Amino acid sequence: MSSVFLPVGYVDTEATLDGGQAFRWWPEESGGYRGVVGRRTVNVSETEGGVSVTPLDGKGTDGLQHSMLEYLGHDQDLEGFRVRFADDPCLGPALRGYSGLRVLRQDPWEALFSFITSSTSNIPRIKLNVGAAAEKLGYSVGPETRDVTFPEPEVVSEAGEQFLRDLGFGFRAKYLVPAAEAIASGQLSLTDLREASYADAREALTALYGVGEKVADCVLAFSLDKPESFIVDRHILRALHKWYDLPEKASLTYAADWARDFFGDHSALANQYMFHRERLARRASEWGGAHVERALPEDD
Repeated sequence: MSSVFLPVGYVDTEATLDGGQAFRWWPEESGGYRGVVGRRTVNVSETEGGVSVTPLDGKGTDGLQHSMLEYLGHDQDLEGFRVRFADDPCLGPALRGYSGLRVLRQDPWEALFSFITSSTSNIPRIKLNVGAAAEKLGYSVGPETRDVTFPEPEVVSEAGEQFLRDLGFGFRAKYLVPAAEAIASGQLSLTDLREASYADAREALTALYGVGEKVADCVLAFSLDKPESFIVDRHILRALHKWYDLPEKASLTYAADWARDFFGDHSALANQYMFHRERLARRASEWGGAHVERALPEDD
């Protein structure tokens, strides 16, 4: 099979594709990660100086270079980020230890669906739920069961709340269907939000039933070209207390506003490097074993 080489420098495919930004990538025994981007099933593998993208759907490589460069966020200001925060007590070590982490530029509807699904959940369960919806409602674009497109909002809307509940989405189903209806009806255009200001795009997303600030910031960061978006959960809040002396009683909203002001247009990148460091440090502390080797030496 022919492949496309993307000269984007080192990309940590596990951390980037399977670390909580996207939920339909799976490691392959032969190496790399298998997933669907748009209507193409591909394998993305690390290689010297970049990544290799191999189509797995029997089609050629036409268009893959452009679509995958977009997906991997090739135009984000990584170098400026690295220079600016090289001496930062939290980000400096994370940049040196985990230099291949990228912020993705996903399909906005799949991102919105996925992060509504993420409420009070965890990555394995989100992958299970999102994957089940795609397999039941999407259409095949490859030889394996998981090689399916993500279902359009119209399809999710027509399937209805009970269908999603039967798939295991629980209470999240009552938020997913109204979101699908809003987009299917044209009440909200997600692609238009790419051109809107951060504040206007965030307001439009949080106007959806059941979409709070955290879900909105995930969608803004990982699909709608808002590098100033900063996502705060309990792990990030702990990191902000630890490394940046954020007041102990600070709310999640205060923490997000403070971080956006401090990190500016590098907020989404800062957020991911901080989250990755905290997650690996926590695993090393709680689980030990091989996880200790993945944590930074500073986090022993």
